Amino acid sequence: MQDKLAEVEITKDGEIYYAKIMLPTGEIVTLENEDFEEVIEQIANDLQERFGS
Repeated sequence: MQDKLAEVEITKDGEIYYAKIMLPTGEIVTLENEDFEEVIEQIANDLQERFGS
């Protein structure tokens, strides 16, 4: 059986990218950056810290 670890939503407002990470616990983490690749890296780092082995 698969467990949902998180949902990620990425939006852009002007020059800023926003990422919202929604965890099954109800916790919401919001990240922002002007560089799309950087916001993706922030998402990866956050999830790695939480769920990495």
